[in-house]
Amino acid sequence: MQARKMLFAAIPSICASSSKKISIYNEEMIVARCFIGFIIFSRKSLGKTFKVTLDGRIQAIQEESQQFPNPNE
Repeated sequence: MQARKMLFAAIPSICASSSKKISIYNEEMIVARCFIGFIIFSRKSLGKTFKVTLDGRIQAIQEESQQFPNPNE
C-alpha cells in the first residue's frame, strides 16, 4: 500500500521536474534510475529469499570452517 502511494507521488514529481527541465534524460540517468528501481523491487519482492539463501550459505561456511583447526593457534 505504501509503495502505491510512493508511486502516485513519484509520477507527478517526475512530470513536473521534466517540464521545468530540472531532470535531464540521458542514457546514464535512465540506466541509473532503472537500476535503482530494480534494486528496490528485488529487495521488496525477493528479500526473504535472499536472506534464507545467504543464511544457509553462512551456516555452511561456519560448519566448514569449524572442521579445520586454526593454524595460528
